[in-house]
Parts: sequence; C-alpha cells; structure tokens
Amino acid sequence: MTSLKKNFSWTLIGNAIYAGCQWGMLVVLAKLGSPQVVGQFALASAIITPVIMITNMQLRGVQATDAKKEYFFSDYMAVRIASTVVAFFIVLLILCVGHFEKIVFLATLVLALAKSVESLSDVFYGLFQQNEKMSIIAKSMIIKGVLSVAVLGSVFYFSLSLPWSLFGLLCAWMVVLALYDWQMGRRLLETVEGISHYSLAKLSFFSFLDRRIILFRIIVLAFPLGIVMGIISLNANIPNYAIAKYLGSRDLGIFAALAYTTVVVNMFIQALGQAVVPRMARHFADNDIPAFRELLKKMIFINLAIGLLGVLIISIGGEKILAIIYTQEYARYSNLFIVLMISATLSGIASALGYAMTAARQFNLQVPLFLTVFVFTFSIAFFLIPYFKLYGAATALIVSALTQIVGGVFIVRRAFRSN
Repeated sequence: MTSLKKNFSWTLIGNAIYAGCQWGMLVVLAKLGSPQVVGQFALASAIITPVIMITNMQLRGVQATDAKKEYFFSDYMAVRIASTVVAFFIVLLILCVGHFEKIVFLATLVLALAKSVESLSDVFYGLFQQNEKMSIIAKSMIIKGVLSVAVLGSVFYFSLSLPWSLFGLLCAWMVVLALYDWQMGRRLLETVEGISHYSLAKLSFFSFLDRRIILFRIIVLAFPLGIVMGIISLNANIPNYAIAKYLGSRDLGIFAALAYTTVVVNMFIQALGQAVVPRMARHFADNDIPAFRELLKKMIFINLAIGLLGVLIISIGGEKILAIIYTQEYARYSNLFIVLMISATLSGIASALGYAMTAARQFNLQVPLFLTVFVFTFSIAFFLIPYFKLYGAATALIVSALTQIVGGVFIVRRAFRSN
C-alpha cells in the first residue's frame, strides 16, 4: 500500500501546479484583457459548474471510497458518459432560454464541451485514487495544467477572443484524456480488474446493456451527493449571480479574480482531502472510529493553520500582491481580499468535514444540510450586495461556510454513533 505521506505529497504537487496554471489562465485574461473579460469567463463558469457538479454526482468520491469494490470501472464510466450528455444538453437549454450576450453564449458552450471532457478524465482519477495511485493523477494534472495555460494564453494573445481561447482549452484537455488518462487507466485495469487489452469504450457501452440494474444502483447511491455538490456549487456561485445582476461584469471580474487568488488555501485542502479520504473510508468500514477521528482532527488543524497564514500574509502585503499578480485596478480591493481569505479559511474547515461525511458515506443527510446553506447564502447575497456591494458577497460566503461547519459536525457525530 502506498504511504499516506507519499500520496499526499504527489497530490499536493499535482494540485499546486494545476491550481497555479488555472490561476495563470485567469491572470492571462486579466493582464491581456480587462475585468469585463474576466467577468464573462466567471459568468460562463458559474452557469456550467452547478450543472456539471449535479450530473457528475461526485462519482469520483463514491468510486474512491468503494473499499469493497462492489462495482467495476466500466460501470462508473457508463454512468459518467450518460450523465455528461445530460449535463451538456441542460447547459444548452439554459443558454437558449436565457438572455445572454453573444460572447457569453459562445464561451459557455465551448467551456461546457471542455468540462465534458474533463468529466471523463475524472472517472480515471477515481480509479487511480481508489487504488491509491495518486502519482498518476498528479502527473495528469501537471500535464493538463501546463497545456491549459499555454494554449489559452497563446490563443488569447493572438485572437483576443474568449471563445476561441476556450476552444484551445478543449483541444488540450482532449489530448490529455486520449494520450495519458486513457492509457494509464487501461494499464491499471489490466492489473486490478484482470482486463486484457480491451476497449474501455466497448466495456462502458456494454455496461449500459448488460448491467442496467447495477448502473441504476450506482445512480441511486451517488445522486444525493450530486445534488449536494450542485447545491455547494450554487452556494459558491450565488454571489456571482447577484453581482452580475446588480453590479455588472466588471465588478464580477474583480470579485472572481480576488476570490480565485485564495486558491492556495483550497489547493492544500483538496490535496490533503483526496489523499486521506480512501484511508478514512477504510477506517470507517472497519469500525476504527478512533483512527477516523484522528485523521479528521489533523485535517481540520492543518486547514485552519494554512488559512490563518494566508490571512496574515494578505494583511501585510495584500495590495502589493494584487498589483503584481493582476493590475493596480485590482489592488484597490485589498481589504476585500482579506475578507475573502477569511471565508476561504472557514471553507477549509467545512471541506474537511465534507470529506469526512463522504468517507463515512453519509450522502443523504448532506442534502438537507446544503439546502439550508443554500437558503442562507441566497438570502444574504441578494439582500446585502445591493447595499454593501462586493463586501456583501464576501459576507455571504462566510455565512455559508459557518453553516456548513455546524451541520458537518452534527452529521459526522451521528455517523460515529450509528456505526
């Protein structure tokens, strides 16, 4: 078994480089374009992400925590192919009935295709994570991240077109899926599932025909978590919707750029959570609650420490950081930057509890929790933003995180008592 330290190290490296490259794409749009372009990109992401999160059903988490290996890889892939097709048509419907400017329409459509490709790669990541092969995921993320920023940056530099730049991104992700994820997945399957040199696409197709009941079971198991992830995504994007409605694309671009700068905090949180969750799932399945609890405490402590360090750094040099990364136009919002880092710190603690709930397979109870969070976030964002502008949006994120923490503690404790 691969050591937890090694898995965490690989996951951290992969997430760090990938997140840095994702951030690099935003910096490119901010440097070469304008806050309006960043706002258009943020709006496209805000339209797509909740749909993708719902239809993806957090299948990777279900797959990675399938400690007893009840289902085959081909089952998970078949479910993901079907859900991805559904997601794309939902996004297309939203674009057709919505009143979006042409550039947002085109950018959203192309980005939806790119996210569909990414969703297929995610199933391979679930396979690698289930078998604690985090180094393979990390290498894939590094390749994809570097290609992404290079291709999007180059295309935007020459075309100054957001849709064409996102089309380049789509092509880059297709290359990584076909030439790396697919190939590494096939090799691992030959070992863990005894699959010879066999077409994964054919396997997934026949899963539809021969294992319909099994696929339905996976959907029933995972769909509540998909609803949860969709609500989480909506919670994160509600401030973006309200900003777009009341303040416009420029302010949305400013807010999105500052919020994404907290990616350093999220990077560590995701790396730790992805590395730990398979081990936590085994502890819970083996009824080793003390070991489960100890891992959770360590996650919370580490996430809190990272967040507070981020707050300290931004309090000292936030204005200079923003001026260097973006432009002086963004630097005027350094105080808002501090508030957003505080919200990211609280979100880190909430995420640790979220990974614990997933490891304990507490899927259904997360639905009422995040519906409650959604109501609070929506109410606060749409009430405060017209009066307090971007600070109202940041406040909504803080309240959202605090609500998740309280609910997460309750659900995890309940899981301990019922196990």
